[in-house]
Amino acid sequence: MSHFDEVIPRIGTNSEKWDDVKHLFGTENIIPMWVADMDFRPPHTVHEAFQKLLDHGIFGYSMTMEALKPSIIKWLDERHQYKVDASSIFLNAAVVPSISMIIRSLTEKGDQVLMHSPVYHPFFLVTAQTERVVTISPLIYEDATYRIDWEDFEAKVQEVKLFILCNPHNPGSRSWKPDELAKMAEICARCGVPIISDEIHSDLTMPGFKHTPLAVAAPDYKDQIVTLMAPTKTFNLAGIKASYFITTNPVFQEKFEYEAKYTSRPELNTFGAVGMEAAYRGGAEWVDELRDYIWSNYEYTKAEIEKHCPAVVVTKQEATYLMWLDCRNLEADEKTIYQNLIDAGVGVQMGSGFGVAGTGFVRLNIACPKETLQKGVACLIDGLQRS
Repeated sequence: MSHFDEVIPRIGTNSEKWDDVKHLFGTENIIPMWVADMDFRPPHTVHEAFQKLLDHGIFGYSMTMEALKPSIIKWLDERHQYKVDASSIFLNAAVVPSISMIIRSLTEKGDQVLMHSPVYHPFFLVTAQTERVVTISPLIYEDATYRIDWEDFEAKVQEVKLFILCNPHNPGSRSWKPDELAKMAEICARCGVPIISDEIHSDLTMPGFKHTPLAVAAPDYKDQIVTLMAPTKTFNLAGIKASYFITTNPVFQEKFEYEAKYTSRPELNTFGAVGMEAAYRGGAEWVDELRDYIWSNYEYTKAEIEKHCPAVVVTKQEATYLMWLDCRNLEADEKTIYQNLIDAGVGVQMGSGFGVAGTGFVRLNIACPKETLQKGVACLIDGLQRS
């Protein structure tokens, strides 16, 4: 039995995933499989570090910036062969605020910002909120996976001032190959377009796949790449707000520093700093076990869907714990499918929330114990069969 099999009650813990279901889905009779939040405890090293901090009992201002960097450097080198210098690492509370800050620093109001679609929805929300123009290059879905429309991408790059990449891709679970990454960077280089590479899911590749940081795939263009990473998705630590971005470009660094002083202090909170260091220091074995567990959950879910709902196409899982289900062959429209799933007792995110290109898809979080997964998948199949 895996320690990931433990069902840990979360109702009544101020959990957005579990305690907000009545507001989100209109009923409390829901198994939530929507937001990217796992139902697993982090590694023991993280608990021990938090307990030591609690036992000390004083939570004043802490010095976090430099003390954290050796653990980040070691993790990136050992896990991704990504060699970075401490001077290129900048801490920030969360990835989405970093995206907003970078957009404001590198573009002007009215500039076009390119992204694929479907894609993690804060990309286009933050772009619009900063009064920039969202430019979409739709991905092509075929053979249960996504590929890039290179002709469209190259045409769009010529019109924009910034490109935001999701690597690995959320919600499509692609682990982009080195040659794909290099080609994207090469196209952007021709027009001098900087790239934000959101790599928050980098540690969560599935068997047979390996994450390649964009800056590693395109070393000649690394000064125009800002890489965003965090331990929060990897170790289920989203609540402690701890992330970082990497840039070797001194001009970018100066612009980011200027912009950051008008928004918020960049320091992490004390628990964020302690949690990040402990996770990176002692969490490698835990992550490897987690990836195997998620893959097992994927195989179970895929088999059940193909057996009971053959019209639904299960996207090939290369990375993340978020499955992407193509429900466009069902008779019902997306709104009806969503309600049928709620009536059947499962809460998911519908594909249209990730852009028009995602309409007709369902995103499903499978990072939960087998017992929860089996109940949730049974509800999912019930709702899909009603559709």
